[in-house]
Amino acid sequence: MVLVQRLNKKTATVVTVKDLSGCFNDRLMSLTRDYDEIILVFDTYRTDSLKSATRDKRRQGKAIQYQVRDDTNIKHIPLSRFLSHDQTKADLTDYLAAKILEYNRGSSKLIITSASGNTRSNKDLLFEENNQEEADTLLIHQAVLASHRNPADAQLMFFSPDTDILVLVTANYDLLLKNTSISMASGVVQIEPLWRALGKERAKALPASHGFTGADNTGRFSRIGKATWLQIYLKAEEDIINALQMLLDEAEVAEGMLSTLASFVCPAYSPKGINIKTIPELRWHLFCKHRAESDKLPPCPNQGMGTGSHCSSGSAAGPPAQWVLQRLGWHETNNHRGPPSPKGHH
Repeated sequence: MVLVQRLNKKTATVVTVKDLSGCFNDRLMSLTRDYDEIILVFDTYRTDSLKSATRDKRRQGKAIQYQVRDDTNIKHIPLSRFLSHDQTKADLTDYLAAKILEYNRGSSKLIITSASGNTRSNKDLLFEENNQEEADTLLIHQAVLASHRNPADAQLMFFSPDTDILVLVTANYDLLLKNTSISMASGVVQIEPLWRALGKERAKALPASHGFTGADNTGRFSRIGKATWLQIYLKAEEDIINALQMLLDEAEVAEGMLSTLASFVCPAYSPKGINIKTIPELRWHLFCKHRAESDKLPPCPNQGMGTGSHCSSGSAAGPPAQWVLQRLGWHETNNHRGPPSPKGHH
């Protein structure tokens, strides 16, 4: 929904949802005017997902659901309010995906849209249904398909301000066209230099490192930012890179893997001259170091007032539980998912 949210200030000509779709199409065509193929991928909005729960926590005020039809009047409704309800977002993604194909039915360009598990085009290309929730992973999957059907010297450009996309594109660069780049808020980033600087193994493990150290839907380690973690990752030994890669490949996190990952985390917190090797040792060190600050914090809910029962802003306890789910989702970038199971979603 990034492109829609960029239209946060509607012009006076946008009175109905149909007007919004026309404005959206104009913006999309302007953004991609130099390209022969356009792939538009939307998130899938599910009420029972981890991402939905995260959005609920971040939402300010009560969500209002609106009907999404051609004649729905939105002249006096701010887009932030119009998009506050997940069902409205879901309906709007389906609506816009259909409208883009309708507006460009006779275009010489290949237009592909994907929303709510359905991928369609304005040409004769056919696609199977999918049940991927994240537009990020589905976008990579579609980019791999596009790389196969286009000449080797073609240019592939991603338009996204999302760091997750940059990480996934870099990790999967060997499956994409050589001339691949991403247009972000800070400018255009060429992927080949990143891939070359990281090396194949480190690039492939980058999503694991990104999620492990804190992504949009996962927890974060306290007091250490992304820039510091990246520097630590670039200096990490081969066994740590292999362990991070195994996080993407293995369903279970083995004890040996946790021990190796601890050797990745502990140096980030250890002062110079102090060699801390295990998470329990690190916890004790941090407790002693920050005890005065910890004693000022309120007790955690449902716990007594005894010493140590305090909430904190982060943890050095290993990979957050949400990361186990996130890594499985990111690992689906090149594996096509079939139709949704009647017993639930992947």
